[in-house]
Amino acid sequence: MRSAGMRMALSGVITLLAVSTAAADSAYFSVKGGAFLPSGKEHGTTNSLKSFDTGYAAEVAFGYRPESYAALELGTGVYSASGTVTDAVARSEKTLYGVPITLTAKAILELEKLELFAGAGAGYYFTFIDQKLSFANGGIAPVDESSHGSALGYHLVAGGDLKLSENFRLGADFKWFSVKPDLELTDAQNVKKSSSWDLGGTTVSLGFKYLY
Repeated sequence: MRSAGMRMALSGVITLLAVSTAAADSAYFSVKGGAFLPSGKEHGTTNSLKSFDTGYAAEVAFGYRPESYAALELGTGVYSASGTVTDAVARSEKTLYGVPITLTAKAILELEKLELFAGAGAGYYFTFIDQKLSFANGGIAPVDESSHGSALGYHLVAGGDLKLSENFRLGADFKWFSVKPDLELTDAQNVKKSSSWDLGGTTVSLGFKYLY
């Protein structure tokens, strides 16, 4: 699964570079940042981000527009969030970091001063969780550990860009994504086990785009 994901990401890079060379006048570069809202806040399970607070996200992307109504975009970045759970048995402090490599297809509605878009795509996500675990029973040594995993994920995106000039855009977007890698962490019973984690969520971002 990991090798298949890496092949997909590499194929996306090669495809985008090849087409961008052929249509350089339609290429663009974007930088954006904003908030990451973890999934599972209401109905999440133990192996989700239910206890995590709102975090941050940042992304850079290269894209090209073969037509005025369509774009293909290759992006990467980072998202992070933290959360704490305390009960009668233990206290767990976790911090999540995710680094995705994504390929997105967008449909664009171009207006006089605005460009509205919606799209979908897939990507390969490299994820990490750092955990500090302490136990109410003083006889059990605290745990300070880190686990990493990777998996294919998918996403939906929608937003808009304000035309500041011929080459510059100011934009905002919403992206929902889902990814479920396997991670190995110690639980409140002091047992280390591997399980699938739901590490997706929603990002709300602002950014700039440069067309060249």
